[in-house]
Amino acid sequence: MNPVIITFLGSRGPYPGSDELPSVLVSYGGRNILLDIGEGTQHRLLEVGKSVASVDSVLITHMHGDHVLGLIPFLQSRSLAGITTPLLLVGPSGLGGYLRDSFSHLYFDAGYDLVVVEVVESAGCVDWRDVVEPLKEVLRTSAGGVKLLRIPCDKVILKNPFEIRSFWVKHSIPTLSYRLNLAGSTSICYASDVTSSEEVVEACRGVRVLIHDATFGSELSNKAREYMHSTALQAAETALKCGAEILILYHMSPRYKELGELLSEARKVFRNSYLAEKFTKLYLTPSR
Repeated sequence: MNPVIITFLGSRGPYPGSDELPSVLVSYGGRNILLDIGEGTQHRLLEVGKSVASVDSVLITHMHGDHVLGLIPFLQSRSLAGITTPLLLVGPSGLGGYLRDSFSHLYFDAGYDLVVVEVVESAGCVDWRDVVEPLKEVLRTSAGGVKLLRIPCDKVILKNPFEIRSFWVKHSIPTLSYRLNLAGSTSICYASDVTSSEEVVEACRGVRVLIHDATFGSELSNKAREYMHSTALQAAETALKCGAEILILYHMSPRYKELGELLSEARKVFRNSYLAEKFTKLYLTPSR
């Protein structure tokens, strides 16, 4: 059986001139899904042998620049390459407006369908484990091919081959995390830019791979609280509590030139911890 391939295209916090801004490519069953799309993502895609045409879905966690500023260039490159296949974009409220305003100011028409799914906050949400198929409920909102669906709850699903769900996490602005499930025991949780919380533990329970914010070391736990990020130690504690098999430390601050101290900190609590570094690949064999 072919493996699920997780490719880290960027895994560091923002700094001037960085070529390591957050983005993760998940590939399986003919699908290529981007988790976040920091500046320069499309160039790094090419370096790992993937084109912009190969990506069919982009999942955005939140609207901070280091996670979304690669999106408009990516969309324009698809158009310049003559790609006409639709693209699914998922993210928090504001994503659709950001796209429409950007297209207007850039005089840009994609020339292909963009299905934009905004997950909105609502106290009336039903359990996030329930399913929604957004492509069945699309509402066209412009002549330019942008289709917008607003889902008033913490859930999104895609099928064949991935089941994808979203859930809200604590950060300085509205922020989502994502869980990707395959049949059997292969599952991935992507929790970038989060404060360690029980929401993440519950949503990622029993996950095979947990990709978790580890912006700071414990010596800067005050800064982690102030900026609503996590330490490497907190990431490890979350992995332990949720019963993850593998922890990948992610979104490390550029203040750390050597990342060994963060890894050491995490491994004191959760031995099966690893660092996400640019172009690192992880291969997971799905169980039947």
